[in-house]
Amino acid sequence: VRHLSSRMELKLFSFCLFLLSRTSTVSGGDVSLYEYFSGDGITEGLTAVGDEFKLNGKELKILSGSFHYFRVHPSFWKTRLQQFKAAGLNTISVYVPWNLHEPQRGEFDFGDGTSQFSPFLNITMFLEMILEEDMFAIFRPGPYICGEWEFGGMPSWLLHEHPMFFRSSFGPYQERAEIFLHEVISRVRHLQFFSESGAKGGPIIMTQIENEFGNYGYGDHPRDKEHLKFLKSVLRQEGIESLLFTSDTPTLTGDWGNIDYELMTANFKWNSEEELQTLKEMRPNAPILVTEFWPGWFDHWFEPSHNILAVEDFRVILGNIFNANASVNFYMFHGGTNFAFMNGANILGYSGAEISPSYVPDVTSYDYDAPITESGQYTSKYNATVEMIAAYDPLYDLLSHPPMPQIAPAAVYSDVVFTEFIPYWDIIEKIPDNFREVLSKPTPMEKLEINNGNGQSYGYIVYRKTLPLMPGMILKIRGHPRDLVQVLVNGVEVNPPVLTLSDLKKNFGSWAIRDGEYELLSHLEGCEAGCTLDLMVENLGRVNFGAPHNFEQQKKRFVGRGCSP
Repeated sequence: VRHLSSRMELKLFSFCLFLLSRTSTVSGGDVSLYEYFSGDGITEGLTAVGDEFKLNGKELKILSGSFHYFRVHPSFWKTRLQQFKAAGLNTISVYVPWNLHEPQRGEFDFGDGTSQFSPFLNITMFLEMILEEDMFAIFRPGPYICGEWEFGGMPSWLLHEHPMFFRSSFGPYQERAEIFLHEVISRVRHLQFFSESGAKGGPIIMTQIENEFGNYGYGDHPRDKEHLKFLKSVLRQEGIESLLFTSDTPTLTGDWGNIDYELMTANFKWNSEEELQTLKEMRPNAPILVTEFWPGWFDHWFEPSHNILAVEDFRVILGNIFNANASVNFYMFHGGTNFAFMNGANILGYSGAEISPSYVPDVTSYDYDAPITESGQYTSKYNATVEMIAAYDPLYDLLSHPPMPQIAPAAVYSDVVFTEFIPYWDIIEKIPDNFREVLSKPTPMEKLEINNGNGQSYGYIVYRKTLPLMPGMILKIRGHPRDLVQVLVNGVEVNPPVLTLSDLKKNFGSWAIRDGEYELLSHLEGCEAGCTLDLMVENLGRVNFGAPHNFEQQKKRFVGRGCSP
């Protein structure tokens, strides 16, 4: 509390006294958010002039939480939104993953497809649900979203074509990005809060141009701002009339990712006071929005423990944001889960300089140490959020706030005993012919002609060759595997698995080893006349954040000149 202003301390004190007479019921008035901001008719949208945001002419503190509809089963959407609302939040920040909504070139899925992900993808319904729960929306349609999501949300079929320059003014990329944005916006533009040419009263109050574009480059070399201008023109052309903004970390990238003096916002966790001051110095005549306050962090494979931010530090940083009279979005307020093969990966280092083992894939859980856990449980950060927003939001006592939904306690599933399994050899033999190709040299999964010429997006690929094998032969991989290689002779794995960080740095087939060599010694009986050599390559997730060259990440058994026994 000592980090709050005196006014906030007094209000927080009175709020704590009030809690003594209440249990889980949240205090406040009886006016809904939409009644307050649109009750007299809607004549304008969100503006960002001076020190305060104004919506329809009335001051608004944006108090938002990131919610990825594609990481949370739709059966939980409503409850999670109610948990956000009960915390005092008034806005939901929404990313849109291009790779799920256009899984193959020209094939779109917005909840009406046949994939396992299709039930997650009705973005129109999700935004309507935000409206029903009396909250606004920050719309972040990409086409690049980062988000620790596979390939930063971009579809892998973009890698089928060569050359392809991502997140740039390269014509073939912009052509596909424009098509995607058209498909998305055509389903949501009627859900804007204000429109001069269409419907009014929807949840969308602001829209992001791309994402963290200032980070996409090398050092302080100029960024491709023509691409940002193109995306801005597409948003406007397709009917987005809301306030536009960009987001980056001010002390690292300045205004490199901003165009046309659109609203600049900040992303950070540490050095909060410096970041806030730097942003204000660059945009003295605009209100402050922290688009991403990181209240926790994500995890990589082989890290020793879950990454966390202590609640004491959480309070300090949020207090600094509020002391700067800023609006905030918690990224994440509830993380969810990286279902299927949708986890992303990172490159250790910055601005093209890399640190071993360089590539680090994310785990399945996206708990993020957020105020609401992956399973929906409340945390001390959630309680801190309730306290501090109640003390900070000027409209808190006027607007209605629902009680905190009751959440079933987390439970541990009992052990599962496997009684049946399918051998590797049988799985390979059952792969249909339309998922097989005979080629003269190893080819990345994205370059295959399967899936209507879109290549393979996720999972595993097996490179098979029948040839004589003898003890002492050396299998060489030039460059780095992408990402993990298992060597099998007649269906039996012969190289040691990568199970620990130590294995990662020494075992053949690891992505951390360049120009690896493996001596074939075992399971070679009768192979002088010929045996089946399989190299099974696992795609552990494409990089979602890094320098431009890091996005050239085709998944195959090597990155380099080749592989040969």
